[in-house]
Amino acid sequence: MITKALLTFLTTWIISNTEFNQEVEPPPFFQLSKKEMSDKACYSSENCRVKAYYVKNEGIFYRDNLLPDDNICDLSIILHEMVHHYQKNSNRTIDLDERTLWTLQERQALYYQNLFLISQKRLNNNKGPENILQCEGGSYLDLQYKYQETNQ
Repeated sequence: MITKALLTFLTTWIISNTEFNQEVEPPPFFQLSKKEMSDKACYSSENCRVKAYYVKNEGIFYRDNLLPDDNICDLSIILHEMVHHYQKNSNRTIDLDERTLWTLQERQALYYQNLFLISQKRLNNNKGPENILQCEGGSYLDLQYKYQETNQ
């Protein structure tokens, strides 16, 4: 569940650490089961790895097994989607085709997600993940070795 305290924390972090310097109305949040997420986000129940996504004028949809109050990685996923909410609701016009704009917005959200994780690690005596790869269960090098092994 996304509490008001959690929303305030994430909003304050975004306003303080990104170019989004003005608060926007928070989006609605919807918890989805694995099957609901698979059907909605992946259009198939096979291998859907989506944990959350944002739709303008609808809200943020997230898996019901995320524990943002207890797990910094899960919290960073919600922050990532909140960044998308700010991107889509900040009254900025960017003259790019839709595909390029989506790619750049996704990279920006990933950047801020990583910045959030490293900042929280520093505030926590250097304990915890410092990037989303560590949240997924490995360091960048670990995942590179896995990738190389499967492609040989």
